[in-house]
Amino acid sequence: MEEEQMPLEILLISQDLQLANKLEKMLNSFNIKMRVSFEPLEHLLQQISGVVWDLSSISLPNNASEIQIMRSQVAGPILLLDKTDEPVETICRYFLSYHLDDYIQKSSIKEVAARIVQKLWVYQNKDRLQINKQGQANSNLTAGHLKIDLNKFQVNNGHNRLSLSPIEYKLLLFFISYSNTVLSRTQIASAVWGNTSGATLRIIDTHISNLRKKIEKQPKNPQMLKTIRGFGYLFKVENKTADTSHVK
Repeated sequence: MEEEQMPLEILLISQDLQLANKLEKMLNSFNIKMRVSFEPLEHLLQQISGVVWDLSSISLPNNASEIQIMRSQVAGPILLLDKTDEPVETICRYFLSYHLDDYIQKSSIKEVAARIVQKLWVYQNKDRLQINKQGQANSNLTAGHLKIDLNKFQVNNGHNRLSLSPIEYKLLLFFISYSNTVLSRTQIASAVWGNTSGATLRIIDTHISNLRKKIEKQPKNPQMLKTIRGFGYLFKVENKTADTSHVK
């Protein structure tokens, strides 16, 4: 029996129930789940695939650090919806200061859904492209006792499938791509989150600790994902191989 792919779920921050219903139906046709929040940032954002923020019903936080924290915790696209005309300087700040992915103005639900799907595709395939750059152009990858199916975004430890969040999955692929190399927190933040803000650097240890609990046989005595004090982290693996046996 074919295993399911890592589920995709978008968080819509909005008070517009009509928008929520229409967008949910459209995304469901792409096998993408959606949940709605009336209160910004009340969810554990690292567990979702992306965010759609409806500016017409809920404004962005006045405190820029809250937006930066959201960006650091979401390993997927963040899109803004708007029905009004923002100044060009404001729109540029969304992209250049906050590293958000798209600003969609007065568009149909069909176009909004298409943009979400495309942005999710880009984030998912960045992981695979990172592996390809390291010479692993195949869909299966083995690193120590871990087996990764790049097509299905699945990680197995022996016969057990690991339940990794999107950020943990991206972290793992990045570490495998640069295995046996000491990586600084800044390098990790730049590659996985796309920015090196203070907020991002502060949460890296937490995400790596969570990943270590899932991939290590003895998390308190890690053999793969090691902390190099004063420098960063080292993903130590002896046998990193690609499996082409099922590739036609």
